[in-house]
Amino acid sequence: MKKLNLLFLGVFLLGNVTSAQSVTTATSPDNPFADEKNKLWQPYRITPRMGAQHVSLSGDGWELSHTDQPITDLNAPRKDAFQTSIPNSVHWSYFKAGKLPHPYYHKNSDQYKFMDEKAWYYRKSFPTPASAKSGNYVFLCFDGVDYFSKVWLNGTLVGVHEGMFGGPTVEISKLLKPGGQNELLVEVRAGNWGNKATDYESLPRNSNGEYMIEKRKGYNPRASDRIIKPWVISGSSGCEMFFSVGMWQDVRLEIVQPYHLERPYLTTTSIQNGKATLHLSSEVLADTNSLGYQLHPWKNAQMHHYDGRVPGTTLSNANLSVLVELVDKAGNVAFTQEKPFKAFKGRTWFEDDLTVTNPKLWHPNGLGEANLYTVRVALKKDKQIVDEIKFPFGIRIIDRIKSAGPRYADRWENWQFVVNGRKFFVKGMNFTPQDVLLETSKERYRWTLEAAKKMGVQLIRIWGGGLLESEHFYDICNELGLMVWQDFPIGNQDTPLYPQDIWEAQVVQTIVRLRNHPSLAVWCGGNEFNPYSYGNAATMGILERNLDIFDKSRLYVRTTPDDGSLHTYPDMDPTWYGVGYKYEPWISETGMHSMPEANLFYETVDNKEFTGLGKMWDKDFYQGHDEFIHHFTEYGPSRVPRMLSRASHITDMADPTIEAVTEASQIGAGEFYQVFSEKMQGNYPVTSGLMPWVFKRHWPVIAIQMMDWFGNAGAPYYFLKRTYEPTHVAVDIPRLLWKPGERISLPVKISHSLTQPIPGAKVSVRVLDDTFKTLWQQEGSVNVAAGPSVSEAKPGEFTIPSDYRDRYVLVLAELRDGSGKLVSRSFYYPRSLSMLEDNAFYQKYVSNPIPWPTLEKGPFLKPTVAKTTTSLTASVVSQKPTGTDQSQLRVKVTNTGKAPAFMAKLDITGTKRAIVASDNFTWIAPGETQEIDMDVLWREPATRSKAVLSVSAWNATPTTAKLP
Repeated sequence: MKKLNLLFLGVFLLGNVTSAQSVTTATSPDNPFADEKNKLWQPYRITPRMGAQHVSLSGDGWELSHTDQPITDLNAPRKDAFQTSIPNSVHWSYFKAGKLPHPYYHKNSDQYKFMDEKAWYYRKSFPTPASAKSGNYVFLCFDGVDYFSKVWLNGTLVGVHEGMFGGPTVEISKLLKPGGQNELLVEVRAGNWGNKATDYESLPRNSNGEYMIEKRKGYNPRASDRIIKPWVISGSSGCEMFFSVGMWQDVRLEIVQPYHLERPYLTTTSIQNGKATLHLSSEVLADTNSLGYQLHPWKNAQMHHYDGRVPGTTLSNANLSVLVELVDKAGNVAFTQEKPFKAFKGRTWFEDDLTVTNPKLWHPNGLGEANLYTVRVALKKDKQIVDEIKFPFGIRIIDRIKSAGPRYADRWENWQFVVNGRKFFVKGMNFTPQDVLLETSKERYRWTLEAAKKMGVQLIRIWGGGLLESEHFYDICNELGLMVWQDFPIGNQDTPLYPQDIWEAQVVQTIVRLRNHPSLAVWCGGNEFNPYSYGNAATMGILERNLDIFDKSRLYVRTTPDDGSLHTYPDMDPTWYGVGYKYEPWISETGMHSMPEANLFYETVDNKEFTGLGKMWDKDFYQGHDEFIHHFTEYGPSRVPRMLSRASHITDMADPTIEAVTEASQIGAGEFYQVFSEKMQGNYPVTSGLMPWVFKRHWPVIAIQMMDWFGNAGAPYYFLKRTYEPTHVAVDIPRLLWKPGERISLPVKISHSLTQPIPGAKVSVRVLDDTFKTLWQQEGSVNVAAGPSVSEAKPGEFTIPSDYRDRYVLVLAELRDGSGKLVSRSFYYPRSLSMLEDNAFYQKYVSNPIPWPTLEKGPFLKPTVAKTTTSLTASVVSQKPTGTDQSQLRVKVTNTGKAPAFMAKLDITGTKRAIVASDNFTWIAPGETQEIDMDVLWREPATRSKAVLSVSAWNATPTTAKLP
C-alpha cells in the first residue's frame, strides 16, 4: 500500500501542472501544510509588467483579522478586524493603526508576543481588470509572505505555500468574476507555528549574569530545521523578543496573452573600441504558461533520452518578432532592434547579441557615473505588441583576478576586483535588514543607502543572517552605484532538514528576480556556516546547480569567511591589523561595539535607568536596568569590557552619564575603524577589499553600527568615511600606546583611487602635545601615482620627552596638491603611558595582540584637550528640501581662536531628527573655515520650527543658530 501511495503521489505531481515539485510529505507541528494538496511553491517567477498588464494590489484597502486556530469554514468569525496596508508585518499594522504602542520603545515588545501564535487573515476586494479578457492568463503573484500561507479567491482555495522569498503565484483567470468584484483572502502563519520558543527574558541567568540560552526550548533560529527563515528576524541574537509574520512584500496581478514573454536575461559580454556587446535571452511562450512546467522531476530518471518515441516539436505558425530597445536616463533611444522569431508551441528561447555604440557605462561609486538604461523587450504577433517587459540595466563587466599576495590554503578565490577594466581597492560595508519587523519602505532605504554612498561605500554585503532584499533596495543601489554582495539566507547553521523543493523554489525565484540588476556583483551561499558539511550538502548543491543554470555571469563564493576572506573581531590595538593580516586578500567582517547617541536612549528607555553605567560589565547590572538591557544586542558582562575599555581612554568610565558613555564608546570605536581601515588600504594590492561590520541596526540597540535605527550617523561613520575618501593620507603608526622617551616612527601612506596622479603634492606631519603646542614637524614632496596606488613618504621619527608621562600625543597629517589646496587630513592621539614602563606589560603589549587596557585613572582625552580652548562661529549658508521631511543644510564653520577645534561637531537640537553630515567629529585648524553639508531627516515635523543648529568642539563652547 505504501508503494502504491508513493506511486500515486509521483503521478499526481507530474500530472498536475499547477502543483509544486514537492518531496515534502511528513506532517509535524512546524509543517502545517504537509498533508495539503495544491501546493504552490515552484521555481518559476512571473515577471512584473507595465501599464494595463500590471495591477497592483498593494497599498490600502486590506482588512486584517485573526483567529486562534486556522479556519475550516470561511464564514467562521474572526477577531479584531481592522483596516491596514501592505506590504507590512502584522506588528507594524497594529502600530500604524494605533492599536499598540511602538514595538521598539521601552519593553512594548511584550505586548506583541501573541503575534506569532495566531492565524492571520488578510482580505481585500478588487475589480476584475478590463485587460483580463477571455483567453488571457491572469497571474496572482505574491512577492513575499512570511511564512506559511493559504490563498482563497472568491471562496475557492487556490493553494498553500511555504517560504518568505517569492510566491505563492497562481493562474486565476477562471476564478475571476467577469466585470465584478473579487474577494481575496490570505491566511498567514509564522514560521514557528506550533513550535514557539521559550520566552527569552524568562530564562535563568548563569553566574556571569548572562541568560542560559541552552535552556531555551522550541523553535531555534540557529537550527531552524525545515523552516527557511533568517535567524535575525526569527528571535535570535539581539532580537529574541521579535518573530516576524505578515505579507511583507507586494501583491500584484500580471495579465498576459497566450503568446507572451517571460524572464528576460541581459548580460554584458564585452566592452571594447567604443562598443558594448550584450547578450539577451528570453523565454517566449506560445499557448501555455510557465506554471505548467517542471524544472526537473523529483525522482530518479534519465533527464533527456530516447524512449522509443520521437515526439519532435511543433512549430507555431504565428508571425512573431521581438523588439528590443535601450533608453538612457535622458529619454534617448540608445539602441533599437527588431528581429523575426520562429517559436515552437510551448516554450522557446529567443537569443540575440546586441551591439551598443558609445555606451554609457555603469560604474561603482567613486569610479564614475552609474549610468542606467531602461530596457524594453516587446513581443509582437502579426506586427502588434502582445507583451512587453521593462527593467533597468547597466552596461558593465565585473571581473576578479588573482590578488597580489601569497596563497596559503586549498580554497582560494581571486579577490582583486576589476570593473570595466579598472582595478581598485573595494571599500565595502556589511548590511543587516533595514528593520527587524520588515518595514521596507523605499524612503527608508533611500536615506540609508544615500548615506552609504556619501560615506564612499562601493560594495554592500547583504548578510546571510538577514534578508533577500526587496526591489527597492536593488533599484536604489543601481542608481547610486553601490555594488551588492548577496548572501543567501543561511546563517551559522547546518540545514539537513531544509525541504529541497521549497529551498529550490526560493533560490530560483531569487536568482531570476535579481540577475538583471547591474548592482548585483557577487552571490554567496551564506554567513559563517560550513558549506562542506554533510548537513549542507543538498542545500548547497541546489544553490550551485541553479546558479550554473540561471546566472553564470556572477561571481560566487560558497560562504564567508572562506576562500581567502576573513572574519575577525579582535580586542586589540588596531595597528596589529597591519601585522597579523598583512597577507589577507579580503576582510569580509570586522568591527567594534559602540553605543548609539544618548537621544536614542532618552526616547526608548526609562530615563531612571541611566545610573551605574560604568558597571555594565557587572553580573548584577541587569537588576534595575530592564529596558536598558532589553536594548543591548548580545548583552553579557563578557562582551561589555571591550567597548568600555576603549571608552575609558576618552572619558572617565567610573560613573558616566548616558551622554558621556555613548560619545566615548563611539569615539573609541571610531579610532579602531580608522586605524584598521588605513592599515588594510595601505596594504593594497595584497589586501584588495574591506567590508566592516555593520552599517545600520535593525532596531534601536547597543551594538556594532555606523548608523542607528532612526538613521542617525554616529562617530564611527565619520571616522571610517574619512578613510574612504578618494585620496587619503594616513600615518602608518606602529602602535597607539608608548612609554616616555620612546621614538615614534611616523611613515605616511597615501591611498589614491583616482586615475589621475597628483603632481607636486606635499605631505606634512605635525606632532603636538595635549595643549596643542607643536613639538615636531616635517614636510616634504611626495609622488602620488595614478590610482589605484599606495604612495609612501618617510618624514622621520619623533622622540617622546622622557618626562611626558600619562599624556596624549596629537599627530596631524595633511596632504596638499601642487596649488596648496588641502586634499586630505588625518589626526591621531597616541598615548604615552606610565603602565608601559612596567617591562613585563610592555613586552606583552608589543609582542602580542592583547586585549585593550582600561584606563581607570586616566589620562582621559576629552577633559585633557578641553583645557586649551578655542572658539567657533557658524552660519547657515543654504537650506533646501531633498525629500519628504528631509532637507540639506550647508553650514559654514570658522575657528576664530588660536587652538585647533578638536572633535568639532554639528548637531540639531529641539526636535527629533537624524543627521548625516559630510564631516563631523573633526579637526578645524585655527583660522580655518569649513563648509559642511548636513542631510537632515525631520522625524518630528510638527516640532521642526523649534530646531536649533548647534556647533561645538571638545575645547570650544557650543554656539547656536536658529534655522531659517
